[in-house]
Amino acid sequence: MKKVSAVLAAVLLVMIPFTVIAAGGQEEDNILNLYTSMQLDLVDPLVDHFEEVNPGITVDVFYSGAVEMAQRVWSEAEADEIRADVIWGADPSFAIQLKNQGLLMQYVSPNAAEVPDWLKDADGYFTAGRVYSMGFTYNTNLMSEDEVPRTWWEYLEFGDKAAMASPLHSGTSFTTLAALVEDERYGWDWWETALNNRVNVLRGTGDVMTAVSSGEFPIIKGIDYVTGIHVEQGAPLAWVAPDDGVVAVQSPLAIPVSAPNPDNAKLFVDYILSKAGQEFLAKEGYLTPVRDDVAPPPGFPSAGEIQSLDIPYDAMTERGGQIREQFSNLFE
Repeated sequence: MKKVSAVLAAVLLVMIPFTVIAAGGQEEDNILNLYTSMQLDLVDPLVDHFEEVNPGITVDVFYSGAVEMAQRVWSEAEADEIRADVIWGADPSFAIQLKNQGLLMQYVSPNAAEVPDWLKDADGYFTAGRVYSMGFTYNTNLMSEDEVPRTWWEYLEFGDKAAMASPLHSGTSFTTLAALVEDERYGWDWWETALNNRVNVLRGTGDVMTAVSSGEFPIIKGIDYVTGIHVEQGAPLAWVAPDDGVVAVQSPLAIPVSAPNPDNAKLFVDYILSKAGQEFLAKEGYLTPVRDDVAPPPGFPSAGEIQSLDIPYDAMTERGGQIREQFSNLFE
């Protein structure tokens, strides 16, 4: 298990410069500070693999939910400078905000040439290291495939038997919130119906996955790769894509302009976007590769085949706080 900072450590690190001093007083160059909201059961083996192919580099992982990670980054930026070498989150609008504030380094990995344009920043400030989709995860002991809803509206018919993670804590759920709100087929009517039907809102992705795996709920609004990992671990689950479109999320890799170890950061980005890195993610993490020359997990589409709702990145960036506040007024 990699080193994961606790809440107290997170607070202290905001106040204390993140510099590792070697014997002789020189700053070490064998460290990579990774801030991520990815599930740890995927991050740990991925980091181990990176360290195997890049001997001598040690990765120090700070993990938290997407919202908490963003709060840490903004706090560091305001207090002094961002101390991450690589930020790998689940909310593309966050990367856009960092770019617009001049906090990201331009870096176009040589391996990014194999990544479709829709997964790359046009100005070279970030590239998606993974792409995944929000759809429906159901407990196969409690629901047959024929009973699974086929549209986003049908999902709401399950009322208090359904659950979803809060977009106030989960980056993927916030993307889904914005995508549905900005789509005239759903809008805020969808969310008001969810409230009226008493659909359960839990804190984060881990909470809803635990709930559906244990049988507390037969169905949740769930993520494809997280479901795949739980199935591999023996959970009685399956995932389906809504007929009216998944919410496909690009998960951007970004290097802060203040990265303490920029060369190591570039190595990490190169590794994730390499064929070997994407093959590892597809095999171990059940993720759709961002490279079309890497086969997706069985039953998954390639990046170019995903049928997704439109993702309103501009609205998420410009009005994200307002969207979150309106959700909070409804559900909390």
